[in-house]
Amino acid sequence: MNNKYLFKIILMTLFTLHSGLLFAVDKVIIEKMPQDLQDFFESAEACEGWISDFDPRLEKTTYNIVESVIKESCSDIEHKLSAMKNKYKNNKDYSARLTVYDDTIIIYDEYKKTRMKNKNN
Repeated sequence: MNNKYLFKIILMTLFTLHSGLLFAVDKVIIEKMPQDLQDFFESAEACEGWISDFDPRLEKTTYNIVESVIKESCSDIEHKLSAMKNKYKNNKDYSARLTVYDDTIIIYDEYKKTRMKNKNN
């Protein structure tokens, strides 16, 4: 085995371990936050997850279920984010974490635009 290949394996292993540790630490930090924030984070993650799994080529029944869950998970996400930002505007840690979810709004808006374009065609 050459040194370059071994070095890549070591780097990938370290990255994986580091990422796993950060994920675990992040989960502990979130669990110490107020319940309404935890609920928002869960809802926003579900919204992003369902949108990323959406495929217009799904079987009709599955397609309808996924579309329904996206609507349920995401339809009020912008209002919820705004409310959380307003409520926790004086907490720098919470505000910084909430800012990450601006991307969720962008993702949902892009999904809606795509859906509208597909329905019009």
